Amino acid sequence: MILTHHEIRQTTEKAKAAFPNFTSWEYDNGTDEDFLGFSLWGEFSPDPEELPSKIFFITLDTYKDKWTGHLSIGKHVYFWSSADFGDACLIDTEPCETLEDAIIALKKEMADLFRAFSAI
Repeated sequence: MILTHHEIRQTTEKAKAAFPNFTSWEYDNGTDEDFLGFSLWGEFSPDPEELPSKIFFITLDTYKDKWTGHLSIGKHVYFWSSADFGDACLIDTEPCETLEDAIIALKKEMADLFRAFSAI
């Protein structure tokens, strides 16, 4: 799915509102060897002064007419994401009908993951 400039602006605003601690939002709006449609990502570093900094990414992307959400560390999620290259995908949602549904699904899966860690 390729978005119009207006849809990109709306999507970015919704993502920023849903994940206010993530910054440096970027996107790709095409199909090539790295992306299968529109993809938007933002980053969060718990301690930006720490070197090397651990950077988490939220990625919201499309494939055909569905949206998915991802939480990763090291790099945003794209077609060639791999732990062999310093990035790791922590969470992938199931394909969703809308951006809003993908955001809700991602937040739920993130809460489940962090709840599991907090029980340690």
